[in-house]
Amino acid sequence: MDYSLHTEYSFGKRKFNTELIKEFTTLSNSHKNFVPKLWFNSTWAEEFAKFIIKLVNKNKSPSIIEIHPPFNDYCTSIKEFVKIYEIFEEIILEKFPDVKILIEHRSGTVYKCGKFLISTCEDLLELHALVIEKKLKLKMVVDFPQIFTSYNISTGRFTKEVIKKIMNLIHPFKTSIRSIHLWGKRKYGNRLISHMGDLNSYFCSEELKNVFLEEMFKLLNEDTPLYFVPEVNSTDEDLKSIINDLEKTGFKFI
Repeated sequence: MDYSLHTEYSFGKRKFNTELIKEFTTLSNSHKNFVPKLWFNSTWAEEFAKFIIKLVNKNKSPSIIEIHPPFNDYCTSIKEFVKIYEIFEEIILEKFPDVKILIEHRSGTVYKCGKFLISTCEDLLELHALVIEKKLKLKMVVDFPQIFTSYNISTGRFTKEVIKKIMNLIHPFKTSIRSIHLWGKRKYGNRLISHMGDLNSYFCSEELKNVFLEEMFKLLNEDTPLYFVPEVNSTDEDLKSIINDLEKTGFKFI
């Protein structure tokens, strides 16, 4: 069947001990305390493309390859990232001409030396403009909870005004969006755990949840179908709850 290849997202440490990764010295050496340094340089981009091609091997080509941004201590500008990324795209599209390459912004890691280069709406808008200028095929994933997190907004901090303001910041680059991620948070003891729960436990307010859903529907109600990735690690009931909320708002699954 069709599949999306979700690649390294640099949240935590990796062992770098598989036989495949050992063949690519720049990939396996690009880390800080074993947290992968993505898009470290042009050689990294070339090796990453070849790594994916060898990983897929004789299997069916992926429909989607989802990538993630570098850290800003070694890749200091989005322009620099795009220059490195171009090498990857050229190699991948030569091998998999029909694949969609999507980048997901990031905002959570144990990496201590820098932050993710692409986290906020402003970052995504800058990337959007550069991709158009360079005539690249790269499109975007929008992970809505991570977007809110990038502005230090999460459960207990939402207001109607804040939700609308951030959703409005997404409008200028919405033509680049091809996939959305949704998940909740739920309190366990004194901690809120990401990817657990549904939108009710995330917003803690039926009114605020509905404001978000209505704003998202206005934003994404276009002719271009989007991929929906529910990153829910808790229960089937939480997953069903999110899907039911989307359908009640007017979203259709095809």
